[in-house]
Amino acid sequence: MALRLPKRELPAVEFRCVLPEAFGPGGECFIEIDARAAGAINAPFVMAVERAMQQHRIGMRKLGKLEDDAAYVEADAKLAAESTRSRLLAIYDHCVIAWRSNIQVLDEKDNVVPITCDRDSFAELAEMRGVPEIAKALAKFEAACVDAGKLQAEDDEATVKN
Repeated sequence: MALRLPKRELPAVEFRCVLPEAFGPGGECFIEIDARAAGAINAPFVMAVERAMQQHRIGMRKLGKLEDDAAYVEADAKLAAESTRSRLLAIYDHCVIAWRSNIQVLDEKDNVVPITCDRDSFAELAEMRGVPEIAKALAKFEAACVDAGKLQAEDDEATVKN
């Protein structure tokens, strides 16, 4: 029989960021995310990040074997993008409960439509180049999840000391 502990209730993170009006339907543009804490307190998240880090290290070893400068630069950029995507999808898969936004995007026919708030759209937002406001918002969200996990760990340590 394997030893198992009951699952811990993870602290909630309610994140909201206002984006430039140009990204929305007019008026305030926002992204809101309801999530669980990240970090050591969230074991599935930690395992996903460890897998992503392992893949990154494998990629770094492969980069070291490339002798052509152009191939190296291209592979390095691809590895950086894959690593960022893996990290943010680990947060999405193991922390995000739901998200909402009124960001406007273009569909296949170049019609302006509201963003679909799902995993794929979240990943695409994370990978967008040339939109620092969105990258900054997602970085703040990631930090908020990690900080919530740290606060819970500190509370747990204080409880153990008492």
